[in-house]
Amino acid sequence: MSSADYQSKAILDTSVYIPFLRDGIIHPKFPEDFVTPLLYMSSVVVSELYAGAHDSQSIKLLDKLSHSFQKVGRLIVPNIDDWRQTGGIIAKSGKKYGYDSTYLSRLQNDILIACSARRIGAFVLTKNEKDFMRIREFMDFRIYGQ
Repeated sequence: MSSADYQSKAILDTSVYIPFLRDGIIHPKFPEDFVTPLLYMSSVVVSELYAGAHDSQSIKLLDKLSHSFQKVGRLIVPNIDDWRQTGGIIAKSGKKYGYDSTYLSRLQNDILIACSARRIGAFVLTKNEKDFMRIREFMDFRIYGQ
């Protein structure tokens, strides 16, 4: 994919936000000619981040971050079509690879993120490219791995 493909919208996966919460900085590495996209946040990512927040400072930061995206209309919530497609992909990948239920439940969140990103015409920026590439076997969406 060329950098021209990344000029519109992006949803950052949880794996990109974790260093931000831990160290206060996001370090995505883009090609030199990369045009910074308009960032959106998935409600699935919000849930995953809150699940991993164990101190009041992290929770306050997440409150501020999620409210900021919501305030400007860029908090993306999976709709019924995203959920239907996610269920189908889970069934297909479970059948093809024989994954256990723990992996499939974790994969569900990544599929929801991918479905939501595709619906709004965004790409997924992730440090967890392996799982998202597995999802691409069953659904076409744009991904940028770190």
